[in-house]
Amino acid sequence: MNLERAIVTGAARGLGEAIARRLVRDGFDVALLDVSPSVKDTADRLAGVREGARTCAFVGDVADESFCDEAVRLTVAEFGGVEALVNNAGIGGPASPSVETLVADFRRVLDVNLVGAFIMSRAVARVMIDQATGGLIVNIGSIFGQQAIAGDAAYAVSKAGIGLLTQTLALELAPSGIRVNTIAPGNMATDMHFDHLRSLARERGVAFETEVEEVRRAIPLGRHGTGDDVAGAIAWLVSSDAAYVTGQTIGVNGGVLLS
Repeated sequence: MNLERAIVTGAARGLGEAIARRLVRDGFDVALLDVSPSVKDTADRLAGVREGARTCAFVGDVADESFCDEAVRLTVAEFGGVEALVNNAGIGGPASPSVETLVADFRRVLDVNLVGAFIMSRAVARVMIDQATGGLIVNIGSIFGQQAIAGDAAYAVSKAGIGLLTQTLALELAPSGIRVNTIAPGNMATDMHFDHLRSLARERGVAFETEVEEVRRAIPLGRHGTGDDVAGAIAWLVSSDAAYVTGQTIGVNGGVLLS
């Protein structure tokens, strides 16, 4: 089976942009989804990565079922089908003790990070089943979905849910030749991560740079991860080399969590 057409959510910048860029470079036509209108500029830039590449962009919230269904429909109309989906869209949510977290804030994180991945996976899986060509879904989890963290319940719970969503979909979709896996990044050099470290630095009364260095010292490989690190793992998953891999959570975390 040739994987040639993909959708990447949360693709305006950061990990999503890096993933989309790698897929374009490797021969995919890619639809980029994001709540930020800047995703249109990102799609235009990525179209220049490879001669003949086709990209398109759709602005909306993955927690919105109508938007997701329409974005998938328009992608299929544009490219003629879709064989790969990367559910990268996510938000950090409130960094507060559970007893101080508003229910609305908790729900919002789950709606984007977990429900959004479910809605997109359902819409794309329906297309893949109708195409009868198989396919691949990659959900972006997190190291914080694999271990408890105080003060960030909403995010951790949403990412833990991603792991079980992946396993359930892998079992359900295997008869249709659709593989489903999770990439669980940790300590990535992203705005979301650095915003979290800035918040910690303020709470502890230390410099941001001190907080960053403390994190790096705890990583066996001695550095933060990059979008290219995650994109490389996904490039392997979409390749024929990973044809027998489904239902797995693959850590891309520099060795800080071993499983």
